[in-house]
Amino acid sequence: MGNKIHNFDEPINRIGTDSFKWDYEGENGKYLPLGVADTDFKAPEEAIAAVRKRTEFGVYAYGYLPQERFAASVCGWYKKRYGLTVEPEAIRHSQGLMTGALWMILNAYTRPGDTVLIQSPVYNTFSVVIKGAGRFVESSDLVLKDGHYEIDFDDLDKKTQDPHVRILLVCNPHNPVGRVWKKDELLRIAEICRKNDTLIVSDEIHGDIVYGNNKHIPFFSLSDEIANNVVVMGSPSKTFNLACFYSAYVVIKNKALRDQYNVVYDNFHFDYNYLGIEALMACYNECEYYVEQQNAYFEKNINIVRNFLKENMPEVKMIEPEATYLLWIDFSAWGLEQDALMKQFADAGVRLNSGTNYGACGKGFIRLNVATQTAVLEKGLSLIKAARENLKK
Repeated sequence: MGNKIHNFDEPINRIGTDSFKWDYEGENGKYLPLGVADTDFKAPEEAIAAVRKRTEFGVYAYGYLPQERFAASVCGWYKKRYGLTVEPEAIRHSQGLMTGALWMILNAYTRPGDTVLIQSPVYNTFSVVIKGAGRFVESSDLVLKDGHYEIDFDDLDKKTQDPHVRILLVCNPHNPVGRVWKKDELLRIAEICRKNDTLIVSDEIHGDIVYGNNKHIPFFSLSDEIANNVVVMGSPSKTFNLACFYSAYVVIKNKALRDQYNVVYDNFHFDYNYLGIEALMACYNECEYYVEQQNAYFEKNINIVRNFLKENMPEVKMIEPEATYLLWIDFSAWGLEQDALMKQFADAGVRLNSGTNYGACGKGFIRLNVATQTAVLEKGLSLIKAARENLKK
């Protein structure tokens, strides 16, 4: 496998392909979209071949989840990437992360009227799903210190003491601020949640996309005791660009928690994506080469953005990413209200994600996705430069 090479520079026109990023956000080519968190790359050839084999079979009837092969591929991935041994029975299927896993977790471990604690600025769909399920959202906001986000542990302790707070929903690595929580930070979260009887649910969908000396630590791997109070949500969708398959999983080591999850899964008669599971297994079994090359490509693109900002708009501050292909950038020096800031970019022809989508503490920020061909990214940056030039007019 060592000599396999994926061409991440291959130009791919996604306009007119029912793409959320290019046809909805980009309005069919009107704007260059650098927001939505998918990549503009083809999935690995092995995944395409696995899906092709299933489609050519021609019978698209009810499937029967290949639990044994599915769990083995996920366990194999944790062994390869993190050196961890996970028991296959801890792996349960879910129909996507937000549409499946989080929704089922809320039904399994909370009741309407309970509260879920998040750490803003954070992925906006957390709040959408929690509120949609009739639960309340509260935030223990992250603190920005010297260009680096940290957890306010005193606030976290205080808020988890509220008996209505049943779950702390952690994002690790954190979207959009790009933090990889370190071992001592995770241990402190675990201790606070154990003391205050709060279940930890950890969204680790970006776990494979980590830079430099940073190491993603799956929450369940800290200790057996901590694993007893943790549900981890995972998926290959960010790593291998498989989002439309909604093929995801949860890792639940505690049998009692797993049984509760299974009851909800069975009650709602969830099915699985026949093609997506094949893509997941192919990627996890055969495509580690793709991840290494893609992460190097992301680092190159991040470097381009870093240098661009330094040279063209030094007043704009990029939060240094430890992980994810999403950059969190502070444009507050432009002195615009958030709506006016977003309009400034749109008028120049580029669409970005507004920081306030991720909580009030995102005011002045935007989220920029570098998971595209370098040529497309450079065009997008030229439009951001035009937005700044228009500002001075």
